[in-house]
Amino acid sequence: MALDATAVTLLALGVLIGLAVLADRVAGGALASVPGALRDTGIVAVLVLAAGVVFTLVATDEALEDADAPVLGWVLGVRTPGLTSAAEGISLIGGTVGTGGLAVVSAVVLFARGHRRTALIWVLGVLAGALAIRLVKVAVERPRPPVALRLAEETTASLPSGHALMAALGLTLTAAAVVALTVGTPRARLVRRVVVVLAVLGALLVGASRVYLGVHWTTDVLAGWFLGAALATTCITLARVLDARARLGDAPDPVPGLPADRPDTSHPVE
Repeated sequence: MALDATAVTLLALGVLIGLAVLADRVAGGALASVPGALRDTGIVAVLVLAAGVVFTLVATDEALEDADAPVLGWVLGVRTPGLTSAAEGISLIGGTVGTGGLAVVSAVVLFARGHRRTALIWVLGVLAGALAIRLVKVAVERPRPPVALRLAEETTASLPSGHALMAALGLTLTAAAVVALTVGTPRARLVRRVVVVLAVLGALLVGASRVYLGVHWTTDVLAGWFLGAALATTCITLARVLDARARLGDAPDPVPGLPADRPDTSHPVE
């Protein structure tokens, strides 16, 4: 299993680096010229490597007793009917279909407002996230916590937490879409702060609910957050870099962090 986990990590990192290089070539070297793009690419690499560390730990010690068992034991001691109902509700609403679907809905809105490239990247990002969940689960094949401790029924492998991955990915992309659509409005800064806080809080609650329900180890959730955040950052950076290229061709498509030069960006022409 150690070889499989390492291979998955290296493959994911290679794909993400390949996307960055491809985006840079398509954009005519715009990666270095777009503010923050190189930094964000570095963040993606760090997140993927962090997930790789989790994979390696899991592969060398399947139970990860020092990291996971104490947290699960603490959770068992604080369970109450009220918290259980709340965790079940959060887990249901924050499932892969719910958070991934929210990102797709935001992509539809972006497309309708003229942000066609960004919308396409958002949809492809969600599909990549869904595929990553399946591939990593199959590659690592980590068992879930004991059935007797679970408050929900699950049949797939444990690592990574699909809920955590898609929550980090879907909520981040949704927040980025809201930011893009409010660029230039009087309360753009306030909206940005609010949606970022909501996205982070939502992802944290979804991941925590999976540990509380006993269907995931804590490290499963951490790996999911790392991979989801890496994919979201990749999508946003790719959209910004491609937008830089579009500007050179006089076809702006505003994306998060890179406002359009023209005052009216509600219906940009591609």
